[in-house]
Amino acid sequence: MVTISCSGKFHAFALAEQMERFNALDRFYTTYAYQKNDLLAKIVKRVDKEQIPSDRISTNTLLAFPMKLFPGAAYRWNDLFDRWVAQKLKGSSGKVFIGWSGMSLHALRVARDNNMLTILERGSSHIQYQDEVLREEYSRYGKTFSVDHRVIAKELEEYSLADYIAVPSNFVRNSFIEKGVSESKLILNPYGASKAFHASKVRKDRKNSKFTIVYLGSLTIRKGLRYLFEAIDILDIPHSDYEVWFIGSVSAEVQPLVEKYKKENWVFFGHINHYELRDHLEKCHVGIQPSVEEGLSMVIPQMMASGVTMIVTPNSGGENIINDGVNGLVVPIRTPGAIASGINRLYTNRTLLQQMGENAAAFIQEGFTWNDYGDRYWANIKRVLHG
Repeated sequence: MVTISCSGKFHAFALAEQMERFNALDRFYTTYAYQKNDLLAKIVKRVDKEQIPSDRISTNTLLAFPMKLFPGAAYRWNDLFDRWVAQKLKGSSGKVFIGWSGMSLHALRVARDNNMLTILERGSSHIQYQDEVLREEYSRYGKTFSVDHRVIAKELEEYSLADYIAVPSNFVRNSFIEKGVSESKLILNPYGASKAFHASKVRKDRKNSKFTIVYLGSLTIRKGLRYLFEAIDILDIPHSDYEVWFIGSVSAEVQPLVEKYKKENWVFFGHINHYELRDHLEKCHVGIQPSVEEGLSMVIPQMMASGVTMIVTPNSGGENIINDGVNGLVVPIRTPGAIASGINRLYTNRTLLQQMGENAAAFIQEGFTWNDYGDRYWANIKRVLHG
């Protein structure tokens, strides 16, 4: 019934698992799945633990290597992947096609010829809005930025062609409406957190342990790291009383800022295996996601599920799962003072910190697991198909 197409990881494996849970998955097209590629499984660290029958997965292994080795040519690889999927779709008797933006135009055309319901997955803001806000952000660093014009042109065609566009947050939804896309075409469905992050209880010993601030994700300009660094620089907390953990790779564009602001209580872990993250997160108190542009940072529900109290910007997509002052804090973008104020408040009030962490974990477990995401997705598909 449902065919899913995505050249990368993103949340495509989680979505495929959810459609399989409803016995609705016909085919999942990707470039690499652990259980399908014995050779690549020996050299690629990623392990996919989602429950997807291997006979439902089709992989384009030939594209897996160049996409990894030459990411700068992403448009070319995604276009080749798109054309491969389009060929596979010809004559399909499936009812629903779900494809990721920037890699689905040709497949969407074939799917529509097959009278399939078409849904485009867009995990970031409208491509033109994204281009504008990141151009502005990079200019603050004296750098230039632009989205490949071919990507913009392709995505705009995809937006027009798809029956619906699935988005993860109000921030993304509003960016599409601002750019003239009808609200009726948008399906809002925030992401979830896997069971790997669900703590049975929020650790009580956090209340008395050394205060730990954590940032999880790649360190890039888009993620607003500059504003976190500046916030740390003005905290009213003695350096010896807290640590700052960075989990993720440091990009070359942010490295000069790291060198400028780095302090002795900063700890850089680099990449940590997805299934080992909870062990680290359960030792942390406050998580910061200061993104300038993002759809819904998937690390937000992950950290919340682990009992970490989050401080996020609306542009991180976090407003959809954080009730300000109840299970986390929401601050405007580019506001180091607001970030610092939030951290100071949580540091001085450990009871509030503990309560927010408990509320965050409960909130995710009660409505924002991947199963909850799948339930909402399946309900939307049935609504559209059957009225």
